[in-house]
Formats: sequence, C-alpha cells, structure tokens
Amino acid sequence: MQKTMSKRIGRWLAVAMAVMVAGPALAKDWVKIDDIQAGGGAKELAVNRSVARIAIRALEGDVIINTVVVREGGKKTPYPLAIRRAKGQESYVIELGSRRQVTGLRISDGGRGVYRVSVK
Repeated sequence: MQKTMSKRIGRWLAVAMAVMVAGPALAKDWVKIDDIQAGGGAKELAVNRSVARIAIRALEGDVIINTVVVREGGKKTPYPLAIRRAKGQESYVIELGSRRQVTGLRISDGGRGVYRVSVK
C-alpha cells in the first residue's frame, strides 16, 4: 500500500515538474508586437517574421477590432472581425491556416482601450 502511494505521488510530482518547466517555454512562443491605444486611424505594425497565429488582448478598457489586414510583401489578406474585447477577456486569436512570412499588419480599431498584438 505504501509503495503504491509513493509511486502515485512520484508520478504527480513528475507531471507537476513537467508543467512548471514547459509552461513558461510555451508562453514564450508568443512574441509581443506592440501595445496600441485604440481609436483614431488604422495602425500599421511591422512584424517581419514567420507567423501562424495573431492574438489580440485588451489590456485596458474596451476595444473594438474591425479588420486586421495581413501583409506579406505586396500581398494583402483582410480578416474582417468586428469583435469587442474588454480587459480580462481571453485573447482573440486569428488562425492564418499555415505559416506565412508576415511583413506587417494594418489594424482598424475603435473604442478607448489599450490592446496588445502578439504573434506565434
């Protein structure tokens, strides 16, 4: 009985250690591009990296994201979103479908909050 309990505890400790080690590494996969004040004209962000996902997270207040245009050199792919995010909500993630060499993003937004754009 004692050996069985020790084995279980050992397994749980191994799992907990794996999560503690892998967790920060997984979070590092996301690269912060910029924190942006919503409102005004469209925002142009330089990215210049291989990207499969784009995350948008409200840091302060309410933010409305109307459109994100992904630029790959001269090629432009619009993603019409019309989403609202408030501080504390999960990030909205745009799946690009495959890795792309993204040169920049153009974001049309609204609201009065601040939001973070990250890529992975």
